[in-house]
Amino acid sequence: MSITIPDSVTSIGFGTFDGCERLTSIAIPCNVSSIGNWVFNRCERLTSITIPGSVTSIGSYAFRGCSGLKSITIPDSVTRIGYWAFDGCSGLKSITIPDSVTSIGNKTFSGCRSLKSITIPDSVTSIGNKTFSDCSSLKSITIPDSVTCIGDWAFDGCSSLTSLTIPDSVTNIGDRAFYACNGLADQKGFVIVHNRLYDYIGKGTSITIPSGVTSIGDWAFNGCESLTSITIPDSVTSIGDEAFSRCKSLTSITIPNSVTSIGDGAFEDCSRLTSMTIPDSVTSIGNRAFSWCRSLKSITIPDSVTSIGDGAFDGCSSLTSITIPDSVTRIGELASYGCENLTIHTPAGSYAEEYAKRRRIPVVNI
Repeated sequence: MSITIPDSVTSIGFGTFDGCERLTSIAIPCNVSSIGNWVFNRCERLTSITIPGSVTSIGSYAFRGCSGLKSITIPDSVTRIGYWAFDGCSGLKSITIPDSVTSIGNKTFSGCRSLKSITIPDSVTSIGNKTFSDCSSLKSITIPDSVTCIGDWAFDGCSSLTSLTIPDSVTNIGDRAFYACNGLADQKGFVIVHNRLYDYIGKGTSITIPSGVTSIGDWAFNGCESLTSITIPDSVTSIGDEAFSRCKSLTSITIPNSVTSIGDGAFEDCSRLTSMTIPDSVTSIGNRAFSWCRSLKSITIPDSVTSIGDGAFDGCSSLTSITIPDSVTRIGELASYGCENLTIHTPAGSYAEEYAKRRRIPVVNI
């Protein structure tokens, strides 16, 4: 089915052609200045469309799920492309973003699995969350000097990406921005971008993280069930959320004095982890950080720590002793749930002593 929109139309409103599965082509007149939200959402048989030079904005979800769309030209008049605008356009092979666009929103091109190349102009200053996630055919991308921020999960799942250029202008790269970008891995299986370790796809059982890495990203080693030991260099300052979760063969780990924070679920379900040394540099322990570490028997919290997150030791059934200093002023809910044989060692009058008495946990003053 082919549709010609009359010349008198100046804008195409919310969801006008949403779900028109028989629509194959459409002619948009030169008087149209905006394409609204959800306008062509799920028009799965739409194969091509020409956006006239009069259009200044493309709304959110405008072409979402147009899986038959293979190419599109965005005119220089467009200054704004909305969230999820081309999400799920699995047949789209190439696209050029004009110099007039300053930001690329969340999930704009997510799931464009046939997209092999894209040109980002110098006008763009930020790349949103999940903007190019699951663009599994994308092989290379150059980010211009104008960009300062790359959002969370921005290139997650771009498994064919082998070449990436990030300028010095980028000062903020979000969590999991390059997770599952297997093509960016070095010979040892580390995916490292701007000194942050995003993923590990190697098969090693005992590994050493390269020196120079400053942070271990969220989920970096999640589910590496064969990993028995790991060496973290002194350059690392933070360990992300669920960074080592479900590393079920990991028996011990030493965190260097450079680390200041341990993220939520960082060592969750490391069921064979028997010992852990937390250095004096750490100031906070995240929610569920050591939950379900069933073999962990004792742990000492250093004086530098002020906060222990919710469920931090939940399900640590073998844990019999935790030493908590008086520097700790917050212990989250269910932090020691399921630790039936636990004794808390802490100074008299400390917050930890008060916490233990409320929970009817035995206390030994130190």
